[in-house]
Amino acid sequence: MERPPPVGPGERLGIAALSGPIDPDRLSSGVAALEELGFGTVLASNLHPEARLGGRPLFAGSDVERLDAFHQLAADESVAGIIFARGGYGVTRILERVDWDLLAARPRPYVGYSDLTPLLLGLVARTGTMAFHGPMLVDFARGLLPDERRSFLDALAGRRPRPWALEGISRQSSAGRPQPIEGPLLGGCLTMLAAAVGTGALPGFRDSILVLEDIDEPEYRLDRLLTQVRTSRLTAGIQAVIAGHFTSCDDEARASLIDFAESLDVPLFAGLPAGHEAPNHTFPLGARVRLDPGTATLEVRS
Repeated sequence: MERPPPVGPGERLGIAALSGPIDPDRLSSGVAALEELGFGTVLASNLHPEARLGGRPLFAGSDVERLDAFHQLAADESVAGIIFARGGYGVTRILERVDWDLLAARPRPYVGYSDLTPLLLGLVARTGTMAFHGPMLVDFARGLLPDERRSFLDALAGRRPRPWALEGISRQSSAGRPQPIEGPLLGGCLTMLAAAVGTGALPGFRDSILVLEDIDEPEYRLDRLLTQVRTSRLTAGIQAVIAGHFTSCDDEARASLIDFAESLDVPLFAGLPAGHEAPNHTFPLGARVRLDPGTATLEVRS
C-alpha cells in the first residue's frame, strides 16, 4: 500500500461534493479556514454559486452532475489533494460509475468520512493508495481543535501520527497480555460499510484491524448493522476491532460492539478520536498499524 504524495501549505486542495448539499455559509467558512492554513482551494463545478443543478434537494446535484464534477476535479493536475464538502447520502448511488483508472493515474490524498466511507475504501482497494478518514469542509467550518488541525496537516504531509491511547473493553483485549497485532487499518462509518456490502468496492478485510464509528443509531439498529457485516463474511479473519465515536447512540451501543467482537473472537478497543464529533483525527486507511494490547496503544507503522 502506497502513501499518496505529500501535500502542504501553498498547494491547492479540491473540494468535492458527492453527497448532500452544503449550506453556502458553511462552504465559505470552510474554504476560508483552509486558506488560513495556507492552502489554495478549487471548488468542484457543482459547488459553484452559479451552478444550475438538477436532481433532488437531497443531493448536491444529480448523480451525473456530482460524479462529472468529481471526475473533472480529479483530472485537474493543479489539485494536490481532495477534501469532501460533507457527508449525508449519495455516494452509493454513483459508486459503480466511479472512474477508478482516473483516480489511480493521479495519486493524491482524499479526505472524508461518513457517507464517503465506501469511496475511500474503494480507493484503497482499486488504486493501492492510502485514503484518509478525516475532517471534511463542514468540520473546518465549525473550527478544528488544535489536535485535529495538527493531525490533518501531518496526514497530508506524509508524517506519521502520534500513537493513540485506547481503552480495552473486551476480555480478549487484556487476557494474558497478548502480543501486539499488526495489519492494515480499515473501516469507517458502520452504516456505510453495511450499505456497501456486495458492491465490489470494498477491499478484503482479512488480517485487518477494523475501525467502526457511527451517529444517531439506536441499539437495535447498531446490532442489526453489526450482524449484517458479520454474517456477510466481510469481517472474516480480522484481528481486532477499534471503536471511534458513536455519537448520539444509545448507551447500550457498547454491549452490541462487545457481542460483535466476541462473536469474531477478537479484542475490542475504544477511544479512537474519529467520527461524527470532535476531536476527529485524520488516519490513513490501508496503512499498516501496530495495536499493542498490553499498553492499549495504536501506532501507524507505514
